[in-house]
Amino acid sequence: MAGNKTRDGIKLTKIVSAVSDIGGVIIRDGTNHQYVINYAGRRPCPLDTSTDAKRMIVPWLYAITGYDKNGIYQNLRKGRWKN
Repeated sequence: MAGNKTRDGIKLTKIVSAVSDIGGVIIRDGTNHQYVINYAGRRPCPLDTSTDAKRMIVPWLYAITGYDKNGIYQNLRKGRWKN
């Protein structure tokens, strides 16, 4: 399953790699989704092939980090987190 991609074409492994670099973020295997991204005090964010990263993951990360949304999306596409 390492080659699976989100609806907008980003490899799930790249998103997991980028998000795991953010302090306080925990990624676990899900039951209904391949991964679930957690952060204390926030609702979990599901990650799977049905996920549109730009519409679901970016706003969730923006609420946590406050970083530029376009920058967040580019970090997810590259697979590494840079502030």
